[in-house]
Amino acid sequence: MRFSLRRWRARHLFLAWLVYWIGLAVVGLWPALAAGWRLSQNSSHGSVNAGVTDGVFNANIIQSGQTLWAGSVALSTIGLLIAVPPLALWVVWLLTSSRTNNAGEIRPTQTRQRELKEADRTPGMTESFSQTSIRQRREES
Repeated sequence: MRFSLRRWRARHLFLAWLVYWIGLAVVGLWPALAAGWRLSQNSSHGSVNAGVTDGVFNANIIQSGQTLWAGSVALSTIGLLIAVPPLALWVVWLLTSSRTNNAGEIRPTQTRQRELKEADRTPGMTESFSQTSIRQRREES
């Protein structure tokens, strides 16, 4: 089976976003998580510091006076990494998918078909309201 965005539905798009965000978190935070794990396993002393200064997120992990890990990233970069690729995937999906994607699978029930057929009927000239009201007047008098 070939990979095709034309066959994707909204749930496939959402799952692709989740996979992207989880992958982004794992790739971006893996070195920090590994350093934090090493710090928690040893009986030595250490610290973890994080903060935002002038629109830049800074973090470091220190163990016994030595820096195990240090990292910094601009908040605008974080925002762009989180938002732009899923937005681009959504635009591509929107442009490539058909408006009638999987429309053949959605069939109205028989009662719904009957309701639709009855709603299409419009009264003809012989079924006008004026003739009914004239007949009612004759019967009443």
